[in-house]
This record gives sequence, C-alpha cells and structure tokens, in this order.
Amino acid sequence: MNSALELDLTEIKEIAYLNDFLRSFFIATGLYAEAVTQEGETFYSLDDISRCEFCSIIRGTPGGVRKCKESYKRAAIEAAKWKEPYFFRCHAGLVMWAVPIIIRDNPMGSIICGQVLLWKPDDFFWKEQEHFHSRNKNFDKLIVAVQKLEVVSAERAQAAADLLFIVVNHIVKRNVRTLEDIDRSNKVQQELRQKMERAGKDTGSEARHYETYIKKEQALLSYISLGDRAKAESMFNTIFADLFIITKGRVEEIKQRAFELCCLVSRSAVEGGVDAERAMEILDEYDLKASDVTTVLFQAKKILEYYLDDIFAFTNKKHLGMVKRAREFILDNYSQPIKVEDISAALYISSSHLSRLFRQELNCTVLEYLTRVRIVKAIELLKRNENSVQDVSKMVGFKYSSYFVRVFKQHTGITPLAYRNKLF
Repeated sequence: MNSALELDLTEIKEIAYLNDFLRSFFIATGLYAEAVTQEGETFYSLDDISRCEFCSIIRGTPGGVRKCKESYKRAAIEAAKWKEPYFFRCHAGLVMWAVPIIIRDNPMGSIICGQVLLWKPDDFFWKEQEHFHSRNKNFDKLIVAVQKLEVVSAERAQAAADLLFIVVNHIVKRNVRTLEDIDRSNKVQQELRQKMERAGKDTGSEARHYETYIKKEQALLSYISLGDRAKAESMFNTIFADLFIITKGRVEEIKQRAFELCCLVSRSAVEGGVDAERAMEILDEYDLKASDVTTVLFQAKKILEYYLDDIFAFTNKKHLGMVKRAREFILDNYSQPIKVEDISAALYISSSHLSRLFRQELNCTVLEYLTRVRIVKAIELLKRNENSVQDVSKMVGFKYSSYFVRVFKQHTGITPLAYRNKLF
C-alpha cells in the first residue's frame, strides 16, 4: 500500500468522492474501474461491484493475480510516463486502459478500466486464448465467459478514458489545493498570532475601537480597488488582529464582521475590474458554518486573494477594460438591431479599433460575440413554453425569423423548433 497515496486520497476524504464517481461511472457505462498503485496493487475498488466473470476465472488460477498485477504495473508506468490514458491488452487478452494519478509531478498510481473487447472474437483471438489458457481447468467456462464480454467501440473506449482522466485530474487538484490550504492556513495563523501579540502589548487604545477599525477597513477597500496587493494583504492582517482584540476573540462576532468585510471587498473588487458575476461566485465560497477563529480568518483571506488575483489578471490586459464595456453594452442591447458602429460610437472609439480589440482579447469578432449572446439568450427564452420561435427571434434582435433559424442551427446543430420539442 502506498502511504503517500493513502494520505492524499483517503485522509483528506477524497476517497468518498472517488467512490461516488466510480459507482456512477459503472452505472452509466457498464465499465469496471479500480485504483492501483504504481506497483499494480489494487488500493481501491467498489465493494458491491465485481470484475467480469472472465477476469474472476483468470484471477482464480495459480499465478493469475500476480500476472494481473504485472500487467497493471506496466500500464501504470506507461501512463505516468506519457501523462495521459494508456491503452493496453492485459496478459489474458482483454483491452484495458490506465489513467495516471500524478500528484505534484509524482506518479502515485492509476485508475484501471476496461475488461472489454474492441472487436468480436475472431479465429486469431480463439487461438490466442487456447494458447494462453489451455491448461486452465475452467477453460470451457472461460470460453463461455468470453462470449459474455461487451464489445466496445474504440470511440466509446476513448471517451470513457477521457472522462476518467478529467475526473482524476479534478480529484488531484482538489488534493493539492487542500494540502496547500493547510500550509497557508498555518502561515496565516502564525502571522495573525504575531499581529495580535503586538497589538496586545500596545498600551494605547487605537486598536480597541470600531471607529479605527472601520477607517482601516476603508483603507483596505481603497487598496483593493486600486489593485495594490502588498498594501491590501498587509492591511488585511492588521484589521483581523484588531478585530480579534475588539471582540475579545468571540467567534460568532468575528464571523459576522468577517463576512461583512468579504461583502465589502467584493464590491471594491468589481470597481477594480473583476466581473460582477465572478465576484459573487467567489463570495459564495465563504463558509458560514466555520466554527473556529483560524478557519474564519483564513477563508476570509483566501477570498481576498481570489479577488486580488482576478484584479491583476484584469489589469495585466491592456485593453480589457474597453472590451468589458463593449460586452456590457452588448448584454444591455442585444435585443435591439445594433451594429458594430453603434457599439463603437457608445465607447467613443472607431469600429476598426473595437474589432481589433475583440480579436486580440476574445479571439472573435464583435458580431460573433453578439451572435453568441443572442443564441444563449434565445436558448433561455425557448425554455419558456409561452414563447414562439418567431417571438424569440424578435426578442433577441433578429429582424427575420428565417435568418434566426439558420444561425441558431449553425451554433447548436438543430433548429429552434427541434430544440423546443426536445424540452416539451
């Protein structure tokens, strides 16, 4: 058993996530999957779902389990080397694939999936089986079991491997973020403790009243809207050290003040250039159920850092502010027969300059973006049964419904009416 893997996937409870996913994956695809170490040892499989009958017979023979482990080990090594799903034939002739589990550039194992055939058994396959397993006392049963195996198309097998790869990477990233959060939480706790110790030694009363606290809060918000990261982070630590002293460490009061501050920070972040929808998504990550001061302060600081990251990502793009204003204009006016000239006139820039900015920042034309917005809005409207296709066409800014139908089909692959009929 790999202790590092146990730490990352079980001690921080990601194994529960893996359990739910593999069960859903099996129900949806009928494909068996298990997690193995780099040595080919199974460290996790679903208790109530068994391998196929063919594999059960193979593993019931002398040396069968050992040969399976050797196959899994070779596959895990290859998958880790290429850092992508690796397809292979096991020693018994079945098609399988290994999806690598790589944590901080260290290969920890793989998800092994398959136990299928990619084509119907032919003469070569039967001769191969006879060569591999002729001494197996259950050879007749093995032949029957082969006939029960599912034949999976190469396209479907690749899609299943890709799905596993995406989910495994998601689990790994969650693990790494959790471990990093623990390290950062400890660092934040140490910084705050030092701040509180210094503030506690202060014989003055400056850090002990909300009037001063609010002034520092306002300074923090100014630093955020300006994108001054260093000053914002420094002021943040000072504010919470002060808050701890003012509240005498009362957790519920600190939680309330911390959430209020996060709300204020979200508004300043929007002023600094963060998309309003994104700002609300970040704020939703605040856990109102946190029960200790360290967790409350750490998550508040993490939210602050998310906002600052987004502000810097925004300000680092020279022309993104102008594009943002153009996007807002489109979202406000997509139902009208607007043209590129209308948008550029509203921003007091030339049409050609606006077109260059869209290609540079969004990799599309202004009209392509406008059309995407209209199609998305049309899809929302079609979900309401009271809107006819003609009505929806007008509501999203198309003058002629026939043109709307053609554009809708280009973007979605089906007509608006066909889409409506799928819903109702």
